[in-house]
Amino acid sequence: MILAALAALVGATVQSATGFGFALVLSPALFAVMEPAEAVTVLLALGAALNVLVLLERHDARWSRLPPLILPALPGLALGVVVLAALSREPLQIGVGVAVIAAGLWQLRDRDAAARVPATVAGFLSGLLTTSISISGPPIVLWLEAQALRPAEFRATLAAAFLALNVAGWAVLGIAGDATADLGELLLLLGLVLAGHALGTFAFRRLDHERFYKLVLVLVLVTGVASVVAGLA
Repeated sequence: MILAALAALVGATVQSATGFGFALVLSPALFAVMEPAEAVTVLLALGAALNVLVLLERHDARWSRLPPLILPALPGLALGVVVLAALSREPLQIGVGVAVIAAGLWQLRDRDAAARVPATVAGFLSGLLTTSISISGPPIVLWLEAQALRPAEFRATLAAAFLALNVAGWAVLGIAGDATADLGELLLLLGLVLAGHALGTFAFRRLDHERFYKLVLVLVLVTGVASVVAGLA
């Protein structure tokens, strides 16, 4: 759990500072120490708490941008539960790692590519990834980057989208009977998420965002490689 605890702190710091990255950092660590259904459940709960904290800071979220994303996500959420039930830990660890690496490499590309992703596609893929490997961010980030939002709006709108997916994903897992978590571990990780949020908020207001963004990408790629290695071991 030491790895998961550190990842919770770092992931919360990263997302509070940049708008995304919590699941990219924490997911590989949780899949390494928990069963897949528990890892996804814990990630959804912690992610919901973190996104609420971001939304409570300021009222910058552009809620009107969300319906074209969230509605297509609903069938994706259901399909993700099927994937989660069908695969064991090792394939999911590898899948998480590959998704994280792909997301990190995509972030290094020209962001003009964002305009080519329809909201329906981004929403469906985000729903699928939410309940299967708990990494819903890349498709939404890809789409929102084409919407010409200010940094504060981008960060808050991402938090609103993630919160909607967290809550919907938890509900779908609960209906399917896959929602499970150890309360003690969940509370420990929640405390570290709160601390990470405070650090990330400080960073968002004071650090050079472009430099910090590049450091985040390096961290994301390292966690992805580690997850693939763990799944193959």
